[in-house]
Amino acid sequence: MSDVFLARQPIFDKDLQLAGYELLYRASAMATTADANDAVHMSSSTIVNSLLSIGLDDLIGDAKAWVNFPVEMLLERNFDLLDPKRCVIELLETVPCDEDAIMATQELHARGFTVALDDFAAGPEYGPLLELAHVIKIDVLGRGEQDIQEQLRTLGAYHAKLLAEKVETASQFAMCRKLGFTLFQGYYFSRPEIVQRRDLSPAIAAIAQLMNKVLDQRVSERELERIFRQDPGLSLKLLKIVNTASMGGTGIESIAQAIRMVGRQVLHRWLALLLASSAPRKTGLDAELITRALERARLCEQLAELSGRKAAAPSLFLTGLLSTLDVVLGVPMPELLHSVKVAPDVEAALLHHEGPYTPYLQLAAHWAEGDWDQATPLADLMGVLADVPALYRSSCEWAREVLAV
Repeated sequence: MSDVFLARQPIFDKDLQLAGYELLYRASAMATTADANDAVHMSSSTIVNSLLSIGLDDLIGDAKAWVNFPVEMLLERNFDLLDPKRCVIELLETVPCDEDAIMATQELHARGFTVALDDFAAGPEYGPLLELAHVIKIDVLGRGEQDIQEQLRTLGAYHAKLLAEKVETASQFAMCRKLGFTLFQGYYFSRPEIVQRRDLSPAIAAIAQLMNKVLDQRVSERELERIFRQDPGLSLKLLKIVNTASMGGTGIESIAQAIRMVGRQVLHRWLALLLASSAPRKTGLDAELITRALERARLCEQLAELSGRKAAAPSLFLTGLLSTLDVVLGVPMPELLHSVKVAPDVEAALLHHEGPYTPYLQLAAHWAEGDWDQATPLADLMGVLADVPALYRSSCEWAREVLAV
């Protein structure tokens, strides 16, 4: 359990209508700058936190997200993980204009993304990338009108929109509008706003283990599911990956189904981003809450198998796992399910305490709390009363075994 942070800064058009938000890396709630020099880590963290921890709908509504891309992420085609309808790709000024970068940008362009060149200050040697750009961002901080005009003359042959960044005064805004800029960003309009959210951090060891296995066709889907089941943080991230706009996920019934929907190649890319953005953040309370989540998930699963509902066991494992993550994350269950679309029976149990999975969830919760007055009638009705004590002990043992791996 940890807090994740990022900043969003609005971008406006010449009529001061919102054109999107640039998403920026932040390491803490008090940070005013990125304060880091690893562009891959910063961009990976920003993507993971915005899509998987917070969610674009909650973060920026219907606006577009402007996401920074260093050359490494461009060449690895990590833009395939994003939705061109929701995201603008900003190529950092450190991206070279070489054959590999040009080819990757052509693919980016062909996929329907809006391409922006960030903090552009290069010369005509960048012509191939300028031809592909939809937006050119120019830093105007502390610069005079003549200085900016000279730079714009070299860009006159291209059809990209001009974005003035680091606009800090009304006079700068007026000057840039006069010079032909149509998009604007800077302290004059709004400082970057920090967004903070409670999140569950998947273990780095589990991410590395999955990355080594997910592209190995000799590793079965069952084995991949086993690894996910051992880490609630990874399971939650998997569900959110399915429900990103680029996945088009609907209702998820089990972890195995989610793995199939994502596919191994795309899953490997997401794991790489998770690995790049994760840090070991764990306390004794975190460990105890995660243990309880796994215990309940396993007990719900075993109850399903014992009571003759074996086919529902994977869905009940997922139901039990999610039933405590609202407490782990410190967010209401409706907010959690807003970012993770699950099957109707799973949602009914978690959100409304209704449907076929609710008795299993209630029995698991009451038994763990020692509420025998509530647990005994439920277990008796299911015909599992004599077996629940042993099932609960084995669930606790299983949870502690997998967390010790």
